[in-house]
Amino acid sequence: MFSLRKGRPTIILVDKDEVLFVSQGRAGEGRISEPVPLEALLDESAGQDPIPKEARQSRTPPVMVVPDYWFGSSSFRFPSQKQSLAESFLERKLREDLPDLPDIARFFGYFFYRTARDDRMLHAFYPREPLFFRLHDALARLRFSPRWTTTPAFLWQEKLRRRIPGFSHGGKAFVHMLSEDCFLCFFYEGTIFFTRQIHLSAPSEEAPDPLETLVYETRQSLYHFSQKTNADVDQVYLSSFGALSADEYGRRLGIAVREFSEIEDEILQEGVLIGLPGLLSGICLPDLTRPQSFLSVSDRRVEKQKEWRPVRIAGFAIGLLLLALFLAENRLLENWARPAVALSEGKGRSAQLEAMDMIRKYRLALEDFLAESRRPSPREVILDVARALPENVQVQEVLVETEPEPAVRIQGTVRASGPEDMGQALSTFLVRLNESFQGSRSLTVESIELDKDQCRTEQGQQACPIGLRFSLP
Repeated sequence: MFSLRKGRPTIILVDKDEVLFVSQGRAGEGRISEPVPLEALLDESAGQDPIPKEARQSRTPPVMVVPDYWFGSSSFRFPSQKQSLAESFLERKLREDLPDLPDIARFFGYFFYRTARDDRMLHAFYPREPLFFRLHDALARLRFSPRWTTTPAFLWQEKLRRRIPGFSHGGKAFVHMLSEDCFLCFFYEGTIFFTRQIHLSAPSEEAPDPLETLVYETRQSLYHFSQKTNADVDQVYLSSFGALSADEYGRRLGIAVREFSEIEDEILQEGVLIGLPGLLSGICLPDLTRPQSFLSVSDRRVEKQKEWRPVRIAGFAIGLLLLALFLAENRLLENWARPAVALSEGKGRSAQLEAMDMIRKYRLALEDFLAESRRPSPREVILDVARALPENVQVQEVLVETEPEPAVRIQGTVRASGPEDMGQALSTFLVRLNESFQGSRSLTVESIELDKDQCRTEQGQQACPIGLRFSLP
């Protein structure tokens, strides 16, 4: 989730095979560029910069809006509410489910929710269109990387939340009807769950009533929503600018439908509409620039680097402070030593020795500080261990040792249907550990302590305790 607080970011709008750049003037007015072909941005051999100069004037990182169908979502039963466990689980799960997208683990968002039966769930949203990754890499190559990427549905979520009382409770549906397309957005507990785009053909002999098609597709979506959440949609909101009767739509649908005239008035009065077709046609420039938050994804690798930046700056500042104290102390000791040398060579020698001893202590303190700053982060170590776990290996304890040398001690359990299955699980675990902890000695199956006497049978599988210890680089 990103939050716009200050600055005027350039908005990158992606629609099919074109890209628009929306920059903002000092008075907040929007300036929409001429469409840039998507292929022009993806072409590595292009000599001319395809990004308009006006778009590069903002010092705030850009925001990119991509089509809804570029994103997918999945829900999982997940009893824990810990972010670190959820992130490591999703990184592993997305890599397994989408092997053709190797960078998928860098771009995903998630939130926790509970079903009507109080089941704890984890809902993830992520880019599934290969063009997203190509475009993101191309923009990075052009030094115009977006800090956040969102979709029209995520923007509509914030827009509706500000206008619908009780939007964060239960299930809600929003139907946005245009001339030839209709967009269905389904929300659960105030958060987008899924979207659909339905093409409405003009009345003909084969399809005399386009409304019947819309009703049928809406019913299918309502059924899908109830299957996933174990809850029903309690209210449908319609925005059609008078092209469709809410009463007739609700009568055929068998559910209450409300004509959402407030949002239509806001669209007409609030400001310059973004000049794109489709679901984004109802989004105004203020929706993208006012201080607020939207669901989004960002490069998790870059975000981690930004999280560690204050730590590195603080370490550098402390190092400079220690150096300044050392120089000041050294200068002070030299001034003290000069009168002593004039009075007595012996006393001067003693002061010089004391000064040298003080310098040595400061040098040792600085070395201890630098050594401490290079120690591995226990949080990162535990996350790397969690990412390396196969599904049939569970960990009971992870102990990060710092003395006398950095090391990791793992206690856990492996469950398998037989020796071959157990060997495969342990081999997978070791391969992932070797990939995560580069520089440590190569781990083999012999590195694992397997207590066969403590093995037990559970639900037709053998469960054996394992232990493992290895040094950190």
